[in-house]
Order: sequence, then structure tokens, then C-alpha cells
Amino acid sequence: MRDIDYILSFCVNLSRNMIMSGANLERIHTAVNTVCRAYGLSDVSIFLLSTHMSVSAVDSDGNYSSRQISIPSSGIFLDRLRSLNQLSYKIAEITPNPKTLSQMLDRAMNVSDYPDYVVLAGKICAMLCLGVMFGATAWDLIPVAVITALIHFLMSWLERKGLDRMLVNSLTMWSAASVALAFIYSGFNGNFAVIMITVSMLVIPGIPLVNAMRNLLCGSEINGILQMLKVSVETMALALGIYAAFMMFGVESMISPTVSAPTDPVLLIALSFVASIGFGVNFRIPPKDLWLAGLGGALSRVSLIYLPGIIAGRFWFMTLSASAAALYAEFLAIRRKQPSTYFVYPSIIPLIPGDLFYYAITGIYLGAREWVELNGVNCLISLAGLSMGFVLASTVVIHVRRRK
Repeated sequence: MRDIDYILSFCVNLSRNMIMSGANLERIHTAVNTVCRAYGLSDVSIFLLSTHMSVSAVDSDGNYSSRQISIPSSGIFLDRLRSLNQLSYKIAEITPNPKTLSQMLDRAMNVSDYPDYVVLAGKICAMLCLGVMFGATAWDLIPVAVITALIHFLMSWLERKGLDRMLVNSLTMWSAASVALAFIYSGFNGNFAVIMITVSMLVIPGIPLVNAMRNLLCGSEINGILQMLKVSVETMALALGIYAAFMMFGVESMISPTVSAPTDPVLLIALSFVASIGFGVNFRIPPKDLWLAGLGGALSRVSLIYLPGIIAGRFWFMTLSASAAALYAEFLAIRRKQPSTYFVYPSIIPLIPGDLFYYAITGIYLGAREWVELNGVNCLISLAGLSMGFVLASTVVIHVRRRK
């Protein structure tokens, strides 16, 4: 193989592993271009989707080469993403022998992970905090913890079976809703709506939805449309699971939207801090950086508490809240030379509209058109505001960097 073949093979494998670790597509473009420029490649052409990547280039001797690779469904592993991102800059700095790039990639992939029981504990901790924020009582928190554990093990088991993601989502949410109903029917003094709103936050693809809308707003229309379709179908599968449980057990009297959520700002900020730490564990942020994940969540909560009283319109206060979280992440990314995704994902957890998603689904079941319209529209507005906030923050940071 020629040097250019080794370089481009490395680029497609690096891209594949970065996407599977949670990178957005802008980060992939930056990493691949950085590596290609370091080796003097020209006419670099990158075609990137969330499921496919191809790259072609010409070396200094006029040799042309291209590589492509498919990208399977993935999760979020932010510590691995950090390691891979640092690898791209390290290669640009030292330009090692292209034949050694594959070994360097293997070493960068080898990062430590939390034991499964620690990840589960992080999820349960996050769900309990979110439950309290949604108005859960002590009686509600018991089924929340049980259903969180069920979702954790069930999704892992179903995915190992190689089942389609839509089927996994539907079965998972049907099981979650059925267990919640079992608690209620057994005489457990819990609020079904609060329980389901809370556990839905564990499976709603809020981050992929935000990334899809972000791509649409940033000019990556094809990627944005494909991602939006994929995530929309997966979200519909979640809704189908809840809807199936409703149809099987008939629960009109149990899905009232009447919820008494806490309003104490200190409590809400503290809960958001801990919830984002729990999601930080789930996203595989190393222990030394978990407090930064929590701080980002607390900042988002502060924005949500105070901005609605200053700015009218859900879109605008969500945009500014997301901008605050994104600027916080960009600042840390610059200081620590890490991808902003590493800090953004846990920071936006308090901003994901899980309650609006649940009420839209129950509105469909009950035939309550006003529920569907109000909550569905507000959910879309919230996601659009989140995406716009990220775009504005990224634009500001890029402008500042260019001036420097």
C-alpha cells in the first residue's frame, strides 16, 4: 500500500469510531481535514453521513486514492471521543509514519470504562433527580428506580440479539409502561404520569434530535434530513410502545397531566447538577471531569429558571439557555483542547423536553387534539431553540478564533 492509502484508511476508521462515540459531523470534518493537511494531501473530498463515510485525496506525487466505510448504530462514549480527537491533533503535530497510524488508533480506542453496575447507578441517580424535578413523591421514586434498571438491562439484552432499533424501542417502552401500571394496579400510591415522564428521559433521543436540527440549520441539509427521519422513526417507536400499553390496559384515569413540580430554585439547581453527573457517568465521562458535567447542567437549569421571566417566547428562552450551555462547553473545550461535545451533552439534559413528549403521546391516545397540538408544537419549538442556541454559540466562537 502507498502512504496515501494508509492515511485515508486511517481517516475513515477514525471517523467511524468518533461517530460511534458520539461526535457530531462537524467534528469529523475538522479531524479528517486536519490529518490530511498534515500529510500534504490536496483535493480532499469528504462525504459524510451518520451511517456512511467516504474520503478521497491526492498526494504530493499526484497519486489519487479513496476509501469508504459503513457506520453502525452507536451510543455515546465521550472519554473515547476525547482520546480520538486528541489523536487527530497529535498526528497533525508529529506526522508519524503512515504505516503506524492503525496501531495509534488502536491505542487511542483503548480507554477505561466504568463497570456496568456503576453505569446503572449513574442512570438511577439521574432518574431519581429528574423524577423529583418533575414532581415525583417518594412513592413514585421506587418504580422509577425499578423501571430504570429494567430499561438498562432490557435494552442491552435486546441490542445484543441484533434486533432492529425500532423494535427495541417499542418493546422497551411497552415493558416500562406495563411495569409502571403493575405498580399502580397493585395499590401502589404513585403517579403514573410522573413515573413515565421521568423514565422516558432515559430513552428519548434528545441529543440525536438536537444534532439533526443543528445539521439542518448549519447547512448540512442531507445529513440533517436523514438524521431527522431516523430519529423521528425511533421516537415514534417509543411512542408506539407507550400507546400499546395504554390500549392493552385502559388507563384513562391514570394519565392526568396534573403534576405538582417543585419551584425552589436552589433545589432545582442542585438536582440538575446531580442529574447531569449521573448522565455524565452514562456518557462515560471520566470521574475527574464529572463535576464539570454537573456544573453545565446547573447552568442550564439557572437559565431555565430565570430567562422565561425576562424573555417572552419558548423558542427565545430555549435558544439563550442552549447558547449558555454551548458557550460553557466551548470555553472548556478551548481551555482543555477537547471536543465541545464532551461538555455539551450532559449540560443540556435539563433542557430536553421529556414532559412535552409524554403529554403529546397521551394526547394521541385520549384523542385530545389540544394536548397533541400544544405539547407537540412546544416540543418541536424547544428542540429548534436548542439547535439554534448551539449554532449561535459555535458562530461566536469561530468568529473569536478567527480574530485571534
